Amino acid sequence: MAETKDKDHSIELVRIIACLLVIMAHSQLGVVENNSIVSGRLAFSTFIADDVPLFLLVTGFFFFNRVHSDSSIIQAFPYKAKSFLSRIYIPTIVYILISILYRYFTGTQTSILDADWDYLGRFLFRLAPGDHLWYICTYMSFVFFFPMLAFLCQDDPKKNKLRRTLLGVAIVGTIITDVQYFFKMNLFDIEKFLWGYCTIFLIIGYELSLFLPKFKNKKKKLFVIGVSLYLAGFLIKYGLQDYMFIKYGYVSNRFRWLQCTPCFITAAGMFLSAYSIGSLIKRGGIPAHIINFVGSCTFAIYLFHMMVISQTGNWRNFFFMKFDHATTFFSVFAYYILYALAVFGVALVVAVVFKYAIEKPVERLFKRWQTQR
Repeated sequence: MAETKDKDHSIELVRIIACLLVIMAHSQLGVVENNSIVSGRLAFSTFIADDVPLFLLVTGFFFFNRVHSDSSIIQAFPYKAKSFLSRIYIPTIVYILISILYRYFTGTQTSILDADWDYLGRFLFRLAPGDHLWYICTYMSFVFFFPMLAFLCQDDPKKNKLRRTLLGVAIVGTIITDVQYFFKMNLFDIEKFLWGYCTIFLIIGYELSLFLPKFKNKKKKLFVIGVSLYLAGFLIKYGLQDYMFIKYGYVSNRFRWLQCTPCFITAAGMFLSAYSIGSLIKRGGIPAHIINFVGSCTFAIYLFHMMVISQTGNWRNFFFMKFDHATTFFSVFAYYILYALAVFGVALVVAVVFKYAIEKPVERLFKRWQTQR
């Protein structure tokens, strides 16, 4: 616990919530049954959609904390690159190897050569693993473009004006894209213009790092702002999805996921709400230490949760059957919460082992290598 005492447990609480949402997203139920929407499932599906955006906001919140001027970018860039290699890239490769070998020994392959070694190749050489590891590849792109992004992400009047102008133009682009999608038009795609959605969330995360200090002694007000933002965005997303299904029969449309403007509102609202709740917990107390420790394991939980989900299908079916096939809001709530907590608990045990067997040794090796240089 001592190693996590300096962490901000409010941010770690946001990580934990994001991790739970990712698990829910990968065990998601269909929102349509008998040609009609199950409102509870659609509501929860809309709620779950802020999983990756929350991680992106947290990334942006910390990503530029070593940059205070243009000259400091030169020192910060190597640190970011080494940190990515030691804390994310190499542990991810180890996870992939474990995943390949686990599926080989629990599968039907007769030779080790028949194992899915292409999984490793897709990640290393194509940056397209084809599963939840896409986020690692996105993070890698942030590191690669760090100097350019860091040039904009500085708390300086001129840089703030330039960054917010670009961010505003990008958000206007997402609004235009949403409107065209709503009317079944195909003229403009924000992903091909300026910043893509993931970068927008990253920059919004940085903006939140500048915004939160203004509410240091106004936690209740911050909570009200967060909840108000979230509810407004949630109602917009839910209403748009419901309309698209009634009008066009679309079941899985863009207004559920991160590729839509309302998600900027819901993700920021959820971030502020969770952060303000976390700030009510006494810093340095046992609950804060527990949150910090579990938060420090969320990367490994993120890596291994899909493996756990694949091996706990019987638990998923049990909860689904136990709670009346998740046809009411409360049964949907019970299904998602209980199954997500069960997967989270198992993944946490695996994550703790991975943290001390792989993550920490790799980090120490890099520090030793850096000291020797």
